[in-house]
Amino acid sequence: MATTMPDSPATAVDVISSLAGVQPGTALAELRAQRPEAMEHAQGSYTALFDPAEPGGLNAAERFAIALRVATLHAVPEASTHYRQRSIEAGASPEIVAAVANDDGVAGSALPARLQAILRHADLLSTRPVDTTADHLQALADAGLATVEVVVLSQIVAFVSFQVRVVTALQLIGGLAPNGAATNSSGNVPSAAPSASSADVSITSSLTPATIIRPDPELNRPTAFTVEQIRFTPWLEPLDPANATPKQAEALKDRTGNSPYFRLLALDPDVLAERTATDKGIFYTHGGAPRAERELAAAATSRLNGCIYCASVHARLSAQLSKRNGDVDRLLDKGVADIPSLELGDRWQAVVELAVALARTPSAATTGHVDRLREIGLSELEILDVAQAAAFFSCANRLMLTLGEPYIPDE
Repeated sequence: MATTMPDSPATAVDVISSLAGVQPGTALAELRAQRPEAMEHAQGSYTALFDPAEPGGLNAAERFAIALRVATLHAVPEASTHYRQRSIEAGASPEIVAAVANDDGVAGSALPARLQAILRHADLLSTRPVDTTADHLQALADAGLATVEVVVLSQIVAFVSFQVRVVTALQLIGGLAPNGAATNSSGNVPSAAPSASSADVSITSSLTPATIIRPDPELNRPTAFTVEQIRFTPWLEPLDPANATPKQAEALKDRTGNSPYFRLLALDPDVLAERTATDKGIFYTHGGAPRAERELAAAATSRLNGCIYCASVHARLSAQLSKRNGDVDRLLDKGVADIPSLELGDRWQAVVELAVALARTPSAATTGHVDRLREIGLSELEILDVAQAAAFFSCANRLMLTLGEPYIPDE
């Protein structure tokens, strides 16, 4: 039986459900409530990013401009309407909002130079995350962004990339019409109260611009996807644990070796804490899809996005849990351009097809992908688990690909 979510500060408003058109008391609402941790902490991530308890770095107008840009590129009008409304509430002028939501891009627009640099990076991460290099972070530093601001920018792009895919998945599972069912043209979805003071998107940060770290030219970079363990080296200076605040130390708690990747994310500990809890709510819950299939969806998404590091971790987990090493190896070796040729069997093929279609920008997932999973016996909760796993790695890949790169450690 589905559980009922109590109202709490994090869940009294659920932006994802609002954008997807999920009505209280419906079967879809009951389904979503069966994953309360994922639901609560996805909303917690939204709050930490867009209504932070301790504002710093990027201002509100910049944050909502990034979100609006990402929603526009993903062609999810419910999300675009929501972030357009919140941009206006944050003090952005109609001209700024129109320029940010322009499908033709921001180059040559009248936007302030700093915001243009931010949005160019949002475009890259939304559509071609695998092409990101240290030079792109240098462009942000040259525009005046501090290390924490680069991390927050990346987190916003990654989160909205996750958010819109969960919206799409819920609409497909619930038989709602994607791209238009959730809100009216006025963007009538729950949001925070307007800011007491208007934000100026042209404000220059008082923080010191980021210093970009260039890895050793002799770094042993992987040239192919693999299930072998690899490591991550950052392009930005991570948090020094010796200088961590109590909140940062708590966000890093139980992180193996406090890797440089998580020490970068810990620069905004509230977002990291919510992201970690969302991850656990999607991958470590009982019932629903077998863990191996959730990891398979993560690996397939990572393969599509070109994230060698994430693919190695989650393909390895899927293989270990399923004992289907050969199938996982073919997925990594051949890629996901021709999924039937991977000969994964009906169930795994359908899981990979949904994950890969959902991971594209804009999403290419259809009711046909969901119907196929039902035909071969997956429950509604199993389908939701697979979809949320793929959506989460549309987030995780974008963070990993923009903050550093993988390498093969010396023996």
